Amino acid sequence: MGTTLRNIFLLLFFAILATKGIEHFADRGLGAAGERDRQAAAQSAAAYQADESYATHDQLVLRSSRNGHFTLEAEVDGTPIDFMVDTGATTVVLSPADASRVGLNPATLDYNAVFETGNGHTRVALVTLDELTIGSLDLYDVEAAVITKPMSMSLLGMSALERLDGYEVDGNQMILRW
Repeated sequence: MGTTLRNIFLLLFFAILATKGIEHFADRGLGAAGERDRQAAAQSAAAYQADESYATHDQLVLRSSRNGHFTLEAEVDGTPIDFMVDTGATTVVLSPADASRVGLNPATLDYNAVFETGNGHTRVALVTLDELTIGSLDLYDVEAAVITKPMSMSLLGMSALERLDGYEVDGNQMILRW
């Protein structure tokens, strides 16, 4: 058994070493033309990242981020807020910081509800958002919650998503329809 493991380790080691060596010599042999190709590829990747989504009058197409999440900018009562689309979240969830940005005072809210999250149970304050705008769609009186814990991004949950005509994931893109 020990010899087999050693042989597997050596095989993997030499495969990685060979791959790195090939990349090194290929890069050295490319010269100016190879550098231009590399720069063009980097610019194309940057353009792909910059063009994360596009909208028409009745849909929004989102591209997944590097970590596989779908994010969008929506407006809550006229204030731009970045959201991660979360079909597993029952409701729209605002971070304390985003709640403050839209005019809610987290310090005065009544955190009388408990949500079960991936990080355990947490207290939330249930609120109603007057207006949530996604692309050209305006949703009124949207149920939401303000969470007590800081979050890197608010969540666009089912209290908004269920009011769409539909949504689907196709590879690295999500299509929201209304």
